Amino acid sequence: MAGGPSLAPWEPGFNEYLLGGVVALTVFTIVMAITLFLQPTDYLQIQELQPAARVADEADFPVGASRVVTWGPEAILVIHSGVGDYHALQGTSSLEGCILQWDPASLRVVSPCNFLVYDLHGNVVRGLTTVPLHRYTVFVRQGTVYVTGRYRE
Repeated sequence: MAGGPSLAPWEPGFNEYLLGGVVALTVFTIVMAITLFLQPTDYLQIQELQPAARVADEADFPVGASRVVTWGPEAILVIHSGVGDYHALQGTSSLEGCILQWDPASLRVVSPCNFLVYDLHGNVVRGLTTVPLHRYTVFVRQGTVYVTGRYRE
């Protein structure tokens, strides 16, 4: 053989496979971490597993009605504004702590103590404050209306 020694084709061994597996696992972990970071948190929470307060049965909660429920020390005003459409707002006035009331005729939440008026989403319509009401998540499970104790922005 005049040209020198012939080289055999390279074949990966155990160490090369191990290194490739570690690199693939690292890339997969980084991609999953970025995906979970960018995904909205609402998709990661399962409502059935969240702590919730029972409001009423759907049959006993007519359209246009409201209920005040307590969640620990907080009062929450739950409003049934349409078929399957529920809203839950902070149940006390931010100025004096007065219990808020739902006015179905004007579709407004009013404070009888200091004449504050809020819309259905908790935004101030009239009054001496600019602070909106906290909103809560409402869901229906097996014909019963529940409100979660976490704020919804």
